[in-house]
Amino acid sequence: MQGTESGKTLSFASLALALADDYTNLYVINAEDDSYIEYVPSGENKELEIASSGKNFYEDVPRNCRELVFKEDQAEFLKTFSRDNVMDALESGRSFMLNYRLVIDGVPVYHSLKTIRSYSDQSIIIGVRNVDKQMRRENKAKELSRTYDQIAGSLASRYEVIYYVDMETDNYLIYSASDEFSEFCTTVKGKDFFADAERDIKQFICSEDRDRILRALKKEKVSEALKKTGSVSFSYCQHLGGREQYMEMLLVRPKNDDRHVVIGVANVDEQVRHEQEVAKETQTFSDISTALAQRYVVIYHVNTVTDHYTEYSTSAQYSWVKEGSDGNSFFTECEENMKTSIYEEDQAMMYASMNKDNLLNTIAVFGQVNLTYRLLINGEPQYVSLYAVRAAEDSDYIIIAVSNIDKFKRMELAYNDAVEMVGRDSLTGVKSKHAYVEAEEELDSQIEKSVQPPFAIVMCDINGLKAVNDIYGHKAGDEYIRSASAIICNSFSHSPVFRIGGDEFVVILKGRDYDCREELLDNMMKVLEKNIKNGMILLAVGISDFDPDMDIRVQDVFERSDRLMYEHKEKCKAAKIPVSGEGDVKP
Repeated sequence: MQGTESGKTLSFASLALALADDYTNLYVINAEDDSYIEYVPSGENKELEIASSGKNFYEDVPRNCRELVFKEDQAEFLKTFSRDNVMDALESGRSFMLNYRLVIDGVPVYHSLKTIRSYSDQSIIIGVRNVDKQMRRENKAKELSRTYDQIAGSLASRYEVIYYVDMETDNYLIYSASDEFSEFCTTVKGKDFFADAERDIKQFICSEDRDRILRALKKEKVSEALKKTGSVSFSYCQHLGGREQYMEMLLVRPKNDDRHVVIGVANVDEQVRHEQEVAKETQTFSDISTALAQRYVVIYHVNTVTDHYTEYSTSAQYSWVKEGSDGNSFFTECEENMKTSIYEEDQAMMYASMNKDNLLNTIAVFGQVNLTYRLLINGEPQYVSLYAVRAAEDSDYIIIAVSNIDKFKRMELAYNDAVEMVGRDSLTGVKSKHAYVEAEEELDSQIEKSVQPPFAIVMCDINGLKAVNDIYGHKAGDEYIRSASAIICNSFSHSPVFRIGGDEFVVILKGRDYDCREELLDNMMKVLEKNIKNGMILLAVGISDFDPDMDIRVQDVFERSDRLMYEHKEKCKAAKIPVSGEGDVKP
């Protein structure tokens, strides 16, 4: 810089381009001697005025820190905000950013500091802005996320470890693990679940189960099985805690999410060993001694050559045989009985799975068959588990055992619902506020590294919801919200839609939707114009693009979009278009 006045003339143009107009303080530092000038925005036009100046910016930092920075943040602030750290960042082509709290009127207020180098001279520009509102919103969202985690963790207590696997990238995270199991879990997150699983199977699974589990846990096999039944389970023996223990793996695909798989591993050692003891004590039926246990309500001993079978049932509720305990055509009678005994929604799956050729082929490939379906007991659907296995190698007989798992299955469904709560809005099916926080954090990380894609934020607010709830009731209000969600999803069909509040939705536009955002928004407005004429659902909408020259995080774009949305809402009010709680609306 060449004196105060030239520095002032130089800074106004460059700062206006480089920094947003809502910064509370701007510092221009001479990179050669560290002298500086402090500017503050003033007046309606936010014109910059000189507030202070000094001979050495970095020597003044400790004194100002002790006077202004919240005490709990002072140590980290002084450690991080040093001349060396700032210059290292700038010389490597990055900007330097730091969040901390200033004490204003006795109250700690979050602020964000960003440092960049001027392109027109060797000045260093530091902008300080108030980010208290967004930081507190983020902290609240994180607290909500922790609550969801506690819910899911409580429901998942029967599992030793839970994996959350991305079936497109194979990346995975471990959701929960017991202390004992974690000692044998070589990774807490990874980039290739199926490769890591193959390695761990070879290392920890007992030899008699190793090949079967390796085949069953191939990615292609898992995808195919989940597509057919929605869930898959495997039982196996594993070296754990210095001894062999029996484990059970359950794979489920969350509702409305074809990309991810939740995998729970439960220790069933006590249960299996109890069943083994029962089998040892029971010598009546030699061919079914390994399958007979107290948990089964009915067992079939089927000759796969003649289709003759014998039924062993604990209750008439589960019996197929009308007279005696034998039958001559198992698969034909099975298909006939399923018409009246299987819950309607499960019939198609069971017809395909219990087809003789399909069943025997599956046993040949996997060694066993596990099916979960609903059986009508006294007119009510109850979850049962069917387990089929060949009685012995090269035997003509198979054993089919059915157990009532209704209580445990409903516990698993409750757990699945908790997992879905984290990522999905239960009313509309779009992504939840928690999912938006995760997406926002991912974009913020990309912004910090300057690798973010072009994107825009669309903010939508439902007009008239309060009136619908007050006049027609909350059931009609829920339908109103679902209909509004459908308009948003149809308008931006290639972008993620998030419900972040009762009547608020956010859309993150990237890729094709970003490129066509003006056209998509025009089409959406045409739909809303028709709705105005028909007295149907109305939305207030705002959209804002990410500007790398002025935005340091997603929240900056969000706030502009939110502001534009409220301006649109005010225009609706001025034009006497119905908004929340006012005018005539139709649910």
